[in-house]
Amino acid sequence: MRMIRVKKHFDCQARITVGKECTKMDILRKTIQAFEGVTGSTHGEMDKMEENDLLATLQGKLKDKCYMVVFDDVWKPDFWGYIEYALIENNKSSRIMLTTRNKDVVERIPHVKIHRLQPLPSDKAFELFCRKAFGPQRCCPPELEKLSFDILRKCGGLPLAIVTVGGLLSNKNKVAFEWKKLLENLGSQLGSDSHLKRVLLEGYYGLPYHLKPCLLYFGFFPESYEINCARLIRLWIAEGFVPYSQCPTSEHCAEKFLNDLINRSLVQVVETDFSGRSPRYCRVHDLMHEVIRGKAKYWGFSHFMNREHSNLPSKIRRISIQGSINSVLESIRDSKIRSVSLFNVDNMSNSFMTTLIVDFKLIKVLDFEDSPIEYLPKEVGNLFHLHYLSVKNTRVSVLPRSIGKLLNLETLNLKRSLVSMLPVEIKNLKKLRYLVAYISGEYCTYGRVVKIPEGVGSLMELQKLFLVEVNFKELKELTKLRNLRKLGIRVTNGNETDPYACIGNLEKLVCLSIEVTSREEILDIESMTSPPVGLERLYLKGNMKKLPDWIFKLEYIVRIGLELSGLTDDPLKVLQTLPNLLELMLWDTCHDEQLHFKEDWFPKLKILDLIDLKGVESMIIDKGAMPNLEDLRIGPCPRLKEIPIGIEHLRNLRILVFRRMLKEIYYMIKDGKWKEVTQHIPEIRVTFIMNGKMFYHTTKHLSSVLPEDFENYMKEVK
Repeated sequence: MRMIRVKKHFDCQARITVGKECTKMDILRKTIQAFEGVTGSTHGEMDKMEENDLLATLQGKLKDKCYMVVFDDVWKPDFWGYIEYALIENNKSSRIMLTTRNKDVVERIPHVKIHRLQPLPSDKAFELFCRKAFGPQRCCPPELEKLSFDILRKCGGLPLAIVTVGGLLSNKNKVAFEWKKLLENLGSQLGSDSHLKRVLLEGYYGLPYHLKPCLLYFGFFPESYEINCARLIRLWIAEGFVPYSQCPTSEHCAEKFLNDLINRSLVQVVETDFSGRSPRYCRVHDLMHEVIRGKAKYWGFSHFMNREHSNLPSKIRRISIQGSINSVLESIRDSKIRSVSLFNVDNMSNSFMTTLIVDFKLIKVLDFEDSPIEYLPKEVGNLFHLHYLSVKNTRVSVLPRSIGKLLNLETLNLKRSLVSMLPVEIKNLKKLRYLVAYISGEYCTYGRVVKIPEGVGSLMELQKLFLVEVNFKELKELTKLRNLRKLGIRVTNGNETDPYACIGNLEKLVCLSIEVTSREEILDIESMTSPPVGLERLYLKGNMKKLPDWIFKLEYIVRIGLELSGLTDDPLKVLQTLPNLLELMLWDTCHDEQLHFKEDWFPKLKILDLIDLKGVESMIIDKGAMPNLEDLRIGPCPRLKEIPIGIEHLRNLRILVFRRMLKEIYYMIKDGKWKEVTQHIPEIRVTFIMNGKMFYHTTKHLSSVLPEDFENYMKEVK
């Protein structure tokens, strides 16, 4: 009925399927033909007409009509230029709609309203599934309900996939055994469906040549795997998918490639960074993953090896190993492997590592992230073509000195490994662009760092060095690295005058972290009178009487973290004027009894993290303060006994977290004002530690716990 009412509003309607290959002339002819039946006129010689004649004909048909036209399946970014002057604005309340998978199409249309289709919510997905799988009765037997939801999870809310799998199941017996069998092979079953496969492959075939290997690389990761975008970009560069460039950098080119895939709806964004603009984690839909893996295997691009292996064709260049390494070496002995990644591998023998590195000398990528390896054999230095080496989150504690022979190495990731010192030979790696080595501490601060040798100033290509221990002499050497964009240092004691002044020479720096060995040690960075003008992120730890005056010059700063003792000024008053600040973390840095956020303070702030505020007894948030705040995290704050006054003014707040304040929050909830001032906040959590592990409760759950039960529970909580 609603559709009928909409149609009655318009004198005429038309729907045109555009597709990839339509030219401007094709679209004009199709549009005229689509309107001919409803405008009462015909034109049989359109094939002979010039562009101007087609435009005049279409304008003549529509000049006095209230029309609606839908252009379906638009691919070309310049589409709007084809129709902009054909469909005139005649003040008749006409409407133009289009559907596209390519974000670039709509970005060229002025005054456009964009509706982004989201995956179907679980209830609607289940309703559609039942309609297709069970026919008119739409009733799912209880014994098939769990299997049905398991199958729907694989479809990821994609209507076309739900319709397809529902159709497959409608022809099968309604018994759990058959449905479970289909679930186990669902990817291949859907991948063989000609219509669904064609729809998914259209996106791949429509890619320019340089983006096809970037998309195929998603088949290198397990199904449903959420990929860190920075990791993905470095892997693309190491594989040679991104041309070497200095201005813009290869990393910027790779980011553009990734955004192109996202804008074409081929890659899904799982999580953005704190600014909400750049993707942080991404993935491909499970069905797209199945199609990609089939294409990758067909072209010899890559192969995914699980617990069952067979001999691979010699053309395979990349393998990712999941679960077990048993018989892997035998399966790949005749292959010319260039890249190896491990996922969920349960054990790793030293002999496997040695054989892999000795027998496959052309390897460019060794990605051992999260694997159970404990050492790197010295033969790794013979991998002359190696561009990417990651031992992130492994038990590796020592880098062999032979690593200095890896003259083509660009990425060395030691994050959350046990490596504590870099060999002096590291200075030979003149192509190294990324060197990261630290362990994340509590509340996202930095734990153990790595000691670097003298001579690192020779690594002129280095863009990221984070986090290393240096003395003042080594710090001055680091300032030779004029391509550095991210630098994290822990500075040991020294007697230099104005030790940090040299950092101002690093003109490309966007991220800077400086800490001394303890909060009590003096951190004197006032000598850096001219900081890098493009600085976007800043983290400081140490003893400091006042924040440096140059902090007000940082017009691009979006993220600040402070872990400072000794401050005499309230840092909130100092920082609130920064025009573009999006995230602020203060760790035991506010020493007043009251935190007061006043009107107009922090106009763009989205994330506020207040950690370990031992002396704070109350918080006040005036109306108009932090109007865009979405994420507020507080605690431990043992003296805070009431909900922040004015929290109801934070209308955009999406999540509120109290850390290790279970008892305090339990009794705050009993206050009659609690529900009234927090009802606009979708999610409120309270974290706590039990048996050495971090857990959380929602305040909704806490409010249902009886006082006597809560007191018994608190005896188990740290």
